[in-house]
Amino acid sequence: MARTPAASAAAAGPASPAASPARIAGLDLARFVAVAGMMAAHVWTVTPSGEESLAAAAVSGKAAGLFAVLAGAGIALTSRRDLAAGRVGAARRNLFGRGLALVIIGLTLGLAPSGVLVILVFYGVLFWVAMLLVRWSDRALVIGAAALGLIGPVATALLRAALAQLFGPPAGASTPSWPSLRDPLALLQDVLLTGAYPVLTWIVYAMVGMLVGRVLLRASDAGSRARAARRLAVVGAVAALGGWGLSALLAGPFGTLAALEAEPAWLGRDVEGAFYASGYGTPPPGSLWWLASPAPHTGTPFDLAITTGVALVVIALCLAAGAALHGIGARLVEPVRRAGAAPLTIYTLHVLATAVTGLVRESDDGAPWGVAWYVSSPGMWALHVAGAVLVGLVLLLLDRRGPLETFVSWSGRLFSRTPRA
Repeated sequence: MARTPAASAAAAGPASPAASPARIAGLDLARFVAVAGMMAAHVWTVTPSGEESLAAAAVSGKAAGLFAVLAGAGIALTSRRDLAAGRVGAARRNLFGRGLALVIIGLTLGLAPSGVLVILVFYGVLFWVAMLLVRWSDRALVIGAAALGLIGPVATALLRAALAQLFGPPAGASTPSWPSLRDPLALLQDVLLTGAYPVLTWIVYAMVGMLVGRVLLRASDAGSRARAARRLAVVGAVAALGGWGLSALLAGPFGTLAALEAEPAWLGRDVEGAFYASGYGTPPPGSLWWLASPAPHTGTPFDLAITTGVALVVIALCLAAGAALHGIGARLVEPVRRAGAAPLTIYTLHVLATAVTGLVRESDDGAPWGVAWYVSSPGMWALHVAGAVLVGLVLLLLDRRGPLETFVSWSGRLFSRTPRA
């Protein structure tokens, strides 16, 4: 998968991550957690025997969901000044420019043979959809996120079924790249509806993140921010546990698995395994009973509840950690925070490094030792995480933002400027 969710940090507003009073250390730490989680989802996926690793199972869907929620928080923080000054058009143009930069980077990064489902194009379009939401009230965002989380998966499943009847089943999950522009309708369907990170589903994460950003903006002192973090943790825990528990009730006592096992297309097949297996953006086609699955990357209401809840808990813990760091502790963690403030740059380097190891693997002509350590192992994950910290240290010593974050911010400012007569 791709994440990138790293791209969400592209929403960071001010020019210098060190000097800016607007940066919230806890959010940068949460971005680093998301980066590390997505690295595990890419380079610590299977054991040498070919089985799924516990690390991949633990972070699947959750790291990308965390990035998407952080993207929404970044959107709220980025838009605050223009909205406060009544420059709604400038706020929307800023988001358009940022989204365009993410799409350009994503289409380019998609050319790398990394095997990663790069999320950046989806994130860029997510920013464009968020342009329409920046004026929504908190209540409207809550109602909209709840409605899209509960009803949206049903509507999109029916729409995907109708499109499959008209145009045939969609191609398997893939990363959009520049050649994808040759078929713009297929690319649009992939990005919005059938791809690995369909925007019509993932906009729920962004809406929740926008609410988180507004809560933090209103928390003007350490005490109120601590209370906000506690509330986020409670809401997140309730959402995650409630989503998992209700899905389990539907699966067993309410007969979802039995109903799926009776489906002609699934007779004699491992329905329970498919029910809990990670997807590629959507649940299996066919029966609407699949929408009761809690599996990551399926976009079901329960997947959304679990991954959103986990994201809120992680953000709350990182906010608490960021507030507790002072003196030498803060200085020791500063390279990590700097890395968290440059997740788009680090994510891009990570995808490129994964592509390089993939090419090395291909040159081995199918060596008989199974999955090589440099393709999937805790050691490879540790190397990628250490590389991220090293990038953070370099940015700290140079007192600079990540270069791709700078590019995205520049693109947003370029489009948000008001033309003079």
